[in-house]
Amino acid sequence: MTFGETLDRYLRELNATRAALAQASGVSASAISRYCAGEREPAYGSEQIKKLAAGIASLARERGAAYAEDEVLSALNAAVRPGLQVEYDVYLMNLKTLLKTLDVRGVSLARALSYDPSHISKVLSGQRRPGNIGDFTANVAGYLSRSCAGGSDIAALAALLGCKKSDLDSAGARYDAIVRWLGSNRARAEDPINRFLQNMDAFDLNMFIRAIRFDKMRVPTVPFQLPVTKTYTGTAEMMESELDFIRATVLSRSQEDCILYSDMPIGEMADDPEFTKKWMAGMAMMLKKGLRLKIIHDVYRPFPEMMLGLEGHIPMYMTGQISPYYLPTAQGRVFSHLLKVSGAAALEGSAVAGHQSEGRYFLTKNKDDLRYYRRKAERLLAAAQPLMEIYRSDRAADLEAFQNAVGTREERRVVAGSLPVFTMPPELLDALLEENGVTGPDAERIRRFRDASAAKAEALADCPRIALTVPVLTREQFGAAPLNLSLSEIFFETDVPYTYEIYSRHLEATRAYTAAHPNLVLEPDPAPAFRNLSYTIVGEKLVIVSKTKSPAIHFAIHHPKMVQAFIGFQPPIRETDEA
Repeated sequence: MTFGETLDRYLRELNATRAALAQASGVSASAISRYCAGEREPAYGSEQIKKLAAGIASLARERGAAYAEDEVLSALNAAVRPGLQVEYDVYLMNLKTLLKTLDVRGVSLARALSYDPSHISKVLSGQRRPGNIGDFTANVAGYLSRSCAGGSDIAALAALLGCKKSDLDSAGARYDAIVRWLGSNRARAEDPINRFLQNMDAFDLNMFIRAIRFDKMRVPTVPFQLPVTKTYTGTAEMMESELDFIRATVLSRSQEDCILYSDMPIGEMADDPEFTKKWMAGMAMMLKKGLRLKIIHDVYRPFPEMMLGLEGHIPMYMTGQISPYYLPTAQGRVFSHLLKVSGAAALEGSAVAGHQSEGRYFLTKNKDDLRYYRRKAERLLAAAQPLMEIYRSDRAADLEAFQNAVGTREERRVVAGSLPVFTMPPELLDALLEENGVTGPDAERIRRFRDASAAKAEALADCPRIALTVPVLTREQFGAAPLNLSLSEIFFETDVPYTYEIYSRHLEATRAYTAAHPNLVLEPDPAPAFRNLSYTIVGEKLVIVSKTKSPAIHFAIHHPKMVQAFIGFQPPIRETDEA
């Protein structure tokens, strides 16, 4: 019997609710729900188990049952999985972070360990657990320690584990380090998806524009004194070549689209604040000039590094002038490459993988060279696929057409920053609009949106399961950070804040709506991680991230690696007793 089943059995025998146990034990109701659902498991002998044992004994005394606290404690500890001496959710998060870092997919892991792929998929999604954690950990560590032999993989692993590359110079050393790290109960490594979403949630394009004085920028016209061709060697000169390419592009008269590709490691460049500042200013200048940038991202680098690169482009994504792509097949890792082409300059270079400091890069403004590199870049772009579709207000009709084309028969998971508009009764919406003084065309636009959203929700009757996570806040929490009506789909960026009374009534209406729709499962979130964005996972092929304001924007993400990362992502828990 698992820990969750044991805990559930006590509650059934005592005819007690999880809320009653939460009150008696001091363990949060959300933690108890996760324990009973099998999503989490406390560590053997932990303070959480002691609190639960004391709470169960207290409830037993109230109900006249004879459950000795020490016996309950022994039973709960005995139900913790063999070999697991840390909370299971920490173990699982460490495992998923490790696989992301080394770019190991579940199918590859299953094949290497001779497991059924569906079993590994369920383990990584939290739906199932290995029968023996110790054996499973040993098998995973054995495979990863053998397969992680390249310089870039060892560097990524060392960065994750917080050790030196020299500490991982043998398969045995890597095996020991991986086993220790998987089983450690220390603060987990930050999930790259969480950092990406947190940055997007907090990003304000207007503040960014003011911070870099984008609105006051003047595109310079003074000729840039650069030879027709120039060669650069080493990492420092590679960064110089990037800036020279940007300068040549900005100072030219050409308005031709830019095609940009690089699979060079970016960690060293990202750690150089002076380069990062100049690069960001230069890219902003290209956008100020009105250039459109077609960026082919390298999604086959270690996952944290890939997400770091995407984070750096967040400000540019928000302008709507960026089209991101990726190559559907991994490039060989013998060499790292760079190819960037504008109407004024071309930059190409390469280095043996792991030896970027010995790379050589060639910048040219020669017209014959430009024609050659433009054809080369266009062929590369033709082989690429969209990494994500980006919808701003100027593409509102395209967004609606895209949403209408998304299938309705695949499971969905929706993590919302506010309550869904489709569950709001029309009369309650009228009260909220009146409270905020929203009248005329704006009010009618919002009412039409509410009705259209309700119709779309009803059209999902064939969807087997929709998990809907919404913020459930106390009056104090709400007072500290009030919620706004969610209107990102119509790109309505003026705040329409709830009062706590209207929010409470809308929450009750949401609960009633989900109770009347069997395929809709409401998952209350008492400590939402994000305020200005929501995301929807459709099956295993699509994620839609929606930001409500500054600016209102939607990202439809297709790449399997990113989609799987979202499927496995669990927003950070903010409750102190679950740290």
